[in-house]
This record gives sequence, C-alpha cells and structure tokens, in this order.
Amino acid sequence: MLSPAPKKNYVSPFSKSEMSSLKSLVKLTVRCKNLFESGAGIVVAVSGGPDSVCLLHILYLLSSEWDLALEVAHFEHGLRGSESRDDACFVKRLSHNFGLGFSIEHGNVKAFARREGIGIQEAARILRYEFLERVRIKTKSAYIATAHTADDQAEEVLMRLIRGTGLSGLSGIPWIRDNCIVRPLLGVTKQQILDHLKVYDIPYVIDRSNNSRKYLRNRIRKDLVPLLTKKFNPAIVRTINRMTEMLAEDHHLLTEMAEKAYQNSLSLPSREGKLCFSIKKIKKYPEPIRRRIYRMALRDLRLFSGRVRAGHLLGIDKLVNSLKDPCASFRLPGGAMAFRRYEDLFISSSSPEKQIPDSNDTGFSVCVTGHGHWPTPNGKGYVEILLSDVTSDFRSRDRKEYFKPLWLNPQAVEFPLDLRTRRPGEIFWPLGSPSPFKLKKFLISSKIPRDIRDSLPILARGKEVVAIAGVEISHPYRLLQTSRKALSLQWII
Repeated sequence: MLSPAPKKNYVSPFSKSEMSSLKSLVKLTVRCKNLFESGAGIVVAVSGGPDSVCLLHILYLLSSEWDLALEVAHFEHGLRGSESRDDACFVKRLSHNFGLGFSIEHGNVKAFARREGIGIQEAARILRYEFLERVRIKTKSAYIATAHTADDQAEEVLMRLIRGTGLSGLSGIPWIRDNCIVRPLLGVTKQQILDHLKVYDIPYVIDRSNNSRKYLRNRIRKDLVPLLTKKFNPAIVRTINRMTEMLAEDHHLLTEMAEKAYQNSLSLPSREGKLCFSIKKIKKYPEPIRRRIYRMALRDLRLFSGRVRAGHLLGIDKLVNSLKDPCASFRLPGGAMAFRRYEDLFISSSSPEKQIPDSNDTGFSVCVTGHGHWPTPNGKGYVEILLSDVTSDFRSRDRKEYFKPLWLNPQAVEFPLDLRTRRPGEIFWPLGSPSPFKLKKFLISSKIPRDIRDSLPILARGKEVVAIAGVEISHPYRLLQTSRKALSLQWII
C-alpha cells in the first residue's frame, strides 16, 4: 500500500540549505568507503519501500554530478498476491519518472524454499541476489546497490547474536560484498530516510508483511530494539553500528591470516567437489584461524550458505582434534560431508560412500605396452612411465601423499603390463618388507583413505602387483645398487 501523502502544513526539519544533507552524507560515505567511482554503472535494487526509494533518489541526484548509469531492478517475490504486483507497478512508474531503465523478475519463493529446505526469507534473499546479478551482467554494470541502513545493521547483528554467531556474524553487514554489492545507506538511520522523503515529497509503498511478528527479524525491529532504546540505551542503533565497524576491522585482519593458513594447509591437488587438508598443518593454527579455514573451504566448494552455522564449523574442528576415530565423518547441509582419513581432512560436496566404487566392480584394464602416458582405469588423470637416469635422491622416502613418483628397475619390468584397479583378496609385497601380504592390509596400514583405495591405479603382471601408482612399488622390482637407469612411474591428475 502507498504511504500517506505528506500533509500540506508539514514543516521540514531542514532549512533549504540543509535539504540535501543526506545526499552530502552519502556522497562523503561513498568517497570514504570507496564504494564506487564516477562514471560507474549501478543496478539499484528497489522494492518500493522507503529505504530503497530513498537510495534511488539520492543516487539519481548524484548521477548528474558523477555521470552514473543507473538501472532499477525489482524482484517480485510472489508472496503477497496483488499487493506484490501493485508494488512492482509502483517501482516501474517511479523508474520511468526518473527516466531510468527498469528490470523486473517474478519468482516463486515458496516453491524454492520447499525445494531447498530453507526459510522463506532466506529463499527470497537468494533469489533476489541471483536476479540482481543477472541484471548486472545484462546491463554491463559494475555494481549492485542495496538499501541496507544503520537500523538494518543493528537488527541483523541482534538476530545473529540471538541465534549464535562468531566474530564474522557480529561484524554485521559489510559495506561492500563480492567487490560489486555496495550499501551506500549503511550509515543512515531510518528516521533520516523518512525525513528525506518528506522533504522531497516522494511517495513509497508499505509492505504490510513487515508488521507480522511471525518472523524473528520483525520481532527484533518492533519489540527488542524499542525496548533496548527505551530501557537501556537511547542510541542503541548507533552503538551497535560503531561496534560492528571495529569488529569488522578485526575480522578482516584474521581473515587475511586465515587465507594464508588455508593455502598452506591444502594437502592434495583440489579435485572437483572435494578439498583435502593436512590435519598436522591445520592443528598448528589457533581455533579462530581453523574455523575460518573451514569456512573458506565451504565457500570455494560453493557449499557455504545461511544453512551452515557455527555449529557446523565446530563439528569439522572436532574431526581435526579427534584422538579416537581416524576415519570419523560429519554431515553438512545439502548432502555435503566433512570426513577424516587418518592425517587428512576432506571437505566434499558428497559423502565418501558415494565416491567409493562397488568392490565387486573390477573396472577395466588398460594394456601398457611400454613407456608413455596411459589413461587410468578410473578415468582420473593418467599414469606416466618414462625411462630416466638414476638420480642421487631416488631412495628418498619423503611422503608426497598419493601422487609421489616411484622408481622401478627396468631390468625387472617386462611389458606388456596391465593398468587396473585393485581386486578382492589381492596380495602385495611392499618395498622393504620381508614377505608379501594382503594388499588391503597394506593400504590400511599406509593410512590410504578408504575412498581413495579403490581408485588407485595398479600396475600388474597377471596376478602379481608390480606397483601401486602414487603409493609404492613391489619389492622384487626395486632398483639395485648397480642400476644406472630407472623407470619413473607417476600418477598425474
């Protein structure tokens, strides 16, 4: 519904010289926070409410000074029937009155929320931002401007505090997100916005669902903030905003430290949908850094969303510090999984069980006729077999995970060989062992993760295992003191 028209006898709290004070404040904020530059293309998210209408008006006033290219974008959530459609029509008329381009999309938030198993407000937020990003790309704009205010910041921080959060949550809504989403009104209060709209006699719409106490955010806005303002601190909104500014600086510093720790802790080359970390390296860092490492992993795998809470990060940390179960796992939202395999931590978009082939499925065999590059039977990369000179460090036993190069005695190797996956009951004679024993026992004692074992390329001659690519060679095929040439064997993904 439209807001009431200003009364004819309304007396502005501003003098004529002060009528653009909010514009000046936003102008200063944009420069100090480096939100965007002159000549930028900006998609303005406008719902039709007072905050977004005020944002649009101020950016419109600045557009002539800074040569801004504005595009109005409205996402109609389909939650309030004809009222939602009326809001969309209002925003369309407003954008046309300003002479600006207008983009709109109609969504089914309820259906999306049911499908994803998330709340209505979270579903609306996800769909809205996806739409805004599409408009940004379509219009070749550099930025998306949203109308978050100082009041929104206070409400958001209080809501996160009630639900449970860490430093990142208490840091609140950032001024800039993903290098393109900007919040020019984040330092402006709701009252300043309403005063600005009255001064310029600009209409806006009221979303009556904002009055519903069904949503936690609305109860915080209508009940908690007024209580804190009246009984505890008249300037509670400004106080919370100052706090978030300071905590955001602390969070930024810790994040920079965690980014370096994240890269240093990666154990294996990343594969699609899975990251692997060295538990030994992760445990060197304090818990605040470790939690950020897990958060970054979820981010890079595109698993992190509002459904991942602090409890999930703590659950991953328990895997890292577990002394009892070296193969424990922890389920994450959306079918994702964190699981430990001895001294490695895996964070994956699916559970390890889904990645393990059927033990009865022996796969297919690749016939290796000589030196060269040979496809693996599991379809992951290739195995490289080359003849080279023996180097002084060929006896080095440094562990390089599952991808270390191996050295075979070319005099002992007879082609053709089979390149295949392991078979039930198979026997293996590891290098340096006094006698052969079961391959499964060797892989377990070598702490090879269960979901890796069935993927390892096995180089074999009939039933005899010559080498396990990336892990170990068979004792009879070892290099001798008199060896001058060697066959290098490496699994490359």
